Amino acid sequence: MSISSHSKKIDFKVKPIDNSEDLDRIRELVRSKTRDLLLFDLAVETGAPAKQLLRLKVGDLYKLKVGDRISSLLNKEGKEKPATLGLKSHETFDKFMAQKKPQLGAFLFKSRKGNNPLSLSSASRLVAGWFKQTGLDGMNGLLSLRKTWELNQDQAYQKQQVIMAEENGASSYTANSIQTKTAQELVYKELEQAIVKGRLRPGEKLVTEKLARQMGTSRIPVREAIGRLEARNFVKVQPKKGVTVSELSEKNLKEILQIRLLLELEAAVKATLRSNEDTLQRLRKINSQYADAQAKNDADEALRINEEFHFTIYRQAQMPILFSMIQNLWNQVSPYYHIMFRQTLFHDPKTGSISHKKIIEGMAEKNPLKVSKWLKKDLVDSTNFVIGVMRSIQTKEGKS
Repeated sequence: MSISSHSKKIDFKVKPIDNSEDLDRIRELVRSKTRDLLLFDLAVETGAPAKQLLRLKVGDLYKLKVGDRISSLLNKEGKEKPATLGLKSHETFDKFMAQKKPQLGAFLFKSRKGNNPLSLSSASRLVAGWFKQTGLDGMNGLLSLRKTWELNQDQAYQKQQVIMAEENGASSYTANSIQTKTAQELVYKELEQAIVKGRLRPGEKLVTEKLARQMGTSRIPVREAIGRLEARNFVKVQPKKGVTVSELSEKNLKEILQIRLLLELEAAVKATLRSNEDTLQRLRKINSQYADAQAKNDADEALRINEEFHFTIYRQAQMPILFSMIQNLWNQVSPYYHIMFRQTLFHDPKTGSISHKKIIEGMAEKNPLKVSKWLKKDLVDSTNFVIGVMRSIQTKEGKS
């Protein structure tokens, strides 16, 4: 099949969502409603008909891994092409299970009244509401989500053709290098986020062939991504062990903390001197969301909002090189925060939000000393918490 004939499958009478920024805006809109977010992710990542999606039961996805077939779903390719579970759908389903704790026999998209699944008309109105709230005109409910999957498939198909041409020694150097670079970047970002968010756990082995198969690409962009991840200390490549996700020791966590204090306190001081009312209002809103997420024991959401709070401050310093260094250190420790917070309930949900409140007060007063004091407490307390959980887990493993 040629690229042009493949593209003809897309019917542009129903508009797809054709850029990642709009997709992110919808995901952000429904992030707190895991049922709705899961409907969105599955529709965009599987291309399954709406009627099939709405008849899904919890057990249909239970224990599936990324890339596994969802036996009850077929995408538009027909019976020969069962839909597979994507990275975002897998992540959202895990969050949905943790929050809702549903029965395996229950409908995944259950109506808010009774135990029946959402009707097609109700689901269409729900999706149409997302489009309206995000200012996306000309969309057609669930059909637009399915068309979004088709568009993504078409783009992935074209990238795959470029990769295959590269592997076969094609001579179109300029076009191949640009599009292959795009594929490598997509693979890199997916793997980086899987590590940062704890979906790929410290010590877990990465197999190039398996990853390439799951992500629908060749081994070339996966190998390139692993090389970049190794350079940033996300993975280790060893002759006999292969590729594994990097693990941090207590010693390493303490060393990273010392470096973070040097960098982040400097950024916070500069941000305090540049602070304005718009930034302060944004920080107050974020901290309120953070306190709500911790009160609900929603670890992943609390950690996401916590990062947003800190990075809002560090961006205000207007020092891009310093900000990039801070981001790199956060990414190295982030998997541990995600994993540890999921495994424990003994974290005091008030601690972080109190430190944040004091930081905001210090910025409003243009008081760098106050900001530094409470930021240091926040960073030290969170690191000590993670170390405490690590020790607790090691003690339990030693007794077992």
